Amino acid sequence: MQKTTAEPVDKVNTWPHLMLPEFVALMSMTAFLILLSSILQAPLLPEANPNVTPNPSKAPWYFLGLQEALSYWDPQIAGVLVPGVAGILGLMSIPYLDRNPSNKPSDRKFAIMMWTFFLCGASILTIIGVLFRGPGWNWTYPWIDGIWFDDMLDWIHFE
Repeated sequence: MQKTTAEPVDKVNTWPHLMLPEFVALMSMTAFLILLSSILQAPLLPEANPNVTPNPSKAPWYFLGLQEALSYWDPQIAGVLVPGVAGILGLMSIPYLDRNPSNKPSDRKFAIMMWTFFLCGASILTIIGVLFRGPGWNWTYPWIDGIWFDDMLDWIHFE
């Protein structure tokens, strides 16, 4: 018979080393959201009237980049072609175009350049929509007129 000894394994058990911190983070975030929802109010707007056209309102912040693009280009281009083809298909094709197997960012210049280009474009359009668009979707300067959201005053007050 031959005597064998187990080699030390470089592994950590999932419970409690991973699950416990994730559970604490989940509970902390849930408590924070419950506290935030009890402080901030989110009232519904009045019932819509089809005979009265409202002032063009702002979309939620995550759609403001798309709304800003729609103000510059035709809806077919800004609403379908750019987000669909350039956004989804373009970003999905990056792993197939950049066949470099390296994991180092310095070796993945094409993939990083394409992602940075997409992220900067979307960020610029969103920042313009948030900061530089006011009532009626008119151009405003936030340091002169302030940041404008049509229903912001309804949910900022504390009770």
